[in-house]
Amino acid sequence: MIIVKSDVLLDEHKMTVLVKESESNYGSDNDKLDSPTKIVDALNHLFHVNRKAEEYLYLICLTTKCHPISVFEVSHGTCDETHVRGRELLIRALLCGASSVVIIHNHPSGDPEPSKDDMIVTNLLQKACSLVGIELEDHIIIAGDGYYSFRERNHMNLQEMEAYNEENK
Repeated sequence: MIIVKSDVLLDEHKMTVLVKESESNYGSDNDKLDSPTKIVDALNHLFHVNRKAEEYLYLICLTTKCHPISVFEVSHGTCDETHVRGRELLIRALLCGASSVVIIHNHPSGDPEPSKDDMIVTNLLQKACSLVGIELEDHIIIAGDGYYSFRERNHMNLQEMEAYNEENK
């Protein structure tokens, strides 16, 4: 499969446009990014996410069949945080026509367990995506040789996430 790394820039009219930065061959032509393991392997291989010294947040935009449309580096933070808003994710997802998205960020500390803020942000991003008909498939935290998948841990249910956030305020 070809994985395209893209960015958004402003054109001469100050309109946001999608720009292809690079493309890489990864796996076979029929591969899908349909599991956390495949996604983690691809991002570690192509972008060395597990070895980054600061937190980075990536967005993978997918077709209905889980084929990657594009990968975006959405934010780059410090050793223990990075920021994202739904606006930045949605602009990218809508510009490339994504049916679903996966967000991935790293924890340089080596501990993949989500923070309270990670849980809250996941809930907010899931709500934002659902408003425009885009499925937030997963939020994956990569740390060293491990990862944490919100989908695998059954933390992608909106009602459960809202209850968790209420309990941990």
